[in-house]
Amino acid sequence: MRLLKYFFLLFFVQTSGYANSNSFTSPSCFNMGGAGSLSLSANTQMKNPAVFNHSRSLTTSIVKYPALINSQSVNINLPNQNTAFSYSLKYLSYGVFKGYNELGEDIGNYRSYETWIDGYMSKKINYQPIFIGSSISIKSSNFFTYNIKSLSASFGLIRYFKNEYNAVGLSINQIGLKTSNRNFSTSAPSFTLSGSKKLKYLPAISYVDLLYEKNKTEVFMGICFVQGENIKFLAGSSTRKFTQNTSQSLFKTILGASGFGFSYNKNQILVQYGFYYYGVGIRVDGINIGIKF
Repeated sequence: MRLLKYFFLLFFVQTSGYANSNSFTSPSCFNMGGAGSLSLSANTQMKNPAVFNHSRSLTTSIVKYPALINSQSVNINLPNQNTAFSYSLKYLSYGVFKGYNELGEDIGNYRSYETWIDGYMSKKINYQPIFIGSSISIKSSNFFTYNIKSLSASFGLIRYFKNEYNAVGLSINQIGLKTSNRNFSTSAPSFTLSGSKKLKYLPAISYVDLLYEKNKTEVFMGICFVQGENIKFLAGSSTRKFTQNTSQSLFKTILGASGFGFSYNKNQILVQYGFYYYGVGIRVDGINIGIKF
């Protein structure tokens, strides 16, 4: 258990600085394996900020990792006729650790955690099937004596065809400034080219995202099956299946970097559950509960 906790902590610290895209704060992040940046979602970090949510809603999310690592998030969405505003608070806890000085002496316990405050705005362009959006994120990360404060912004554009399920989008993600133990730095943004399409012969919507980050391109593919008016089943995977592969069993290789989930929406209440497998066979579970008002 302790080794798992240190593994996840090291994994996140190496990539954290700017609203770490490797840490999940909602099943909406992973129930299609990371795909679906054009889908309606709450408490996610890598969605296109131009996505327009027409529902006035309050959503809370919980994600459970192994080794008692967990995240909690809450989001409120406030739309009007042509503009939607969304705000969220996210908290990711890595647990409690024992602290030691350079002499190996016990100096007490400490807690490692990260906190985000995000704001999103999406706006429809008059007389055009085009939406633009932006977001801003303030983040604080605390790992014993290592502290990170960051400010980042993202921008997005979506063009719809025929209906809300057929679209292409482009987002520029996490243009950031960071201070780490009084050292100041900036970050290069990542870019996401996205597409969604309602399938002609199946009650389903397919999603594809191309993420360009740190001089490499990753592909995410997912599908959402719609059953009636209230139930959806989701699944997806990505090319991270190959980078996360550690030459373990065939079953773990197939499931690696894959996500699955379902949602039920009725009487103004949404319940969404999902789970995700890393290439090493580790599973992450999450649930969303939302209410429209």
